[in-house]
Amino acid sequence: MSEIILPPNAHALLNSVRSVGYSLETAVADLIDNSISAGAKKISIRYSPHDNPYVAVLDDGLGMESDELTSAMRHGSKDPEDARSVKDLGRFGLGLKTASLSQCRKLTVISLKNGSLSGRCWDLDLIAQRKDWVLCVPETEDIKLLPLADDLLRQGQGTVVVWQHLDKLEAGESSINKALGEKMDIVREHIALVFHRYISGDPITDIEKRKELKAPVL
Repeated sequence: MSEIILPPNAHALLNSVRSVGYSLETAVADLIDNSISAGAKKISIRYSPHDNPYVAVLDDGLGMESDELTSAMRHGSKDPEDARSVKDLGRFGLGLKTASLSQCRKLTVISLKNGSLSGRCWDLDLIAQRKDWVLCVPETEDIKLLPLADDLLRQGQGTVVVWQHLDKLEAGESSINKALGEKMDIVREHIALVFHRYISGDPITDIEKRKELKAPVL
């Protein structure tokens, strides 16, 4: 019997998984799950509708070194049959990527661990152009220009997830400024309901609207 190795079409598959059914609030909740699994005591959710709009989640968890971050950005990075820590709320290794790409076309994750700053990025427009699973590795200077990178460096460890090119949030909206504000109010209410146990205990989830006139971009 002969064999054929047949990897999926990157652009087609990623566009298909974008319709899995996440709402903005459930997608953000998935990121919070990841932060809690990483031992975060504080989780900050910030956004800006200006210039290059973004939504970003910063935590003070364990963080990831370069190889760990690459693995975390792999689709299907976890085997559901593997033994897991009781603090690990993930199962299939899809949550970070699927939840994020359901809301944006550009997902960048930066992480700081043991003094090492790393970044990885899935850009759906680049994948469509190259027709392959191209994971971008931004330079350190580009990482430092991303939203909340300064906050991450000040706290000394943790992870930032940045959503840019928010096509799903902008669709059909006449004003991204108003729409994003209203939708983030729904996120705030959802988090208060779902994570009330954590908010009233150790981890603190803080949603704040970014007031700056110009958002940092990669």
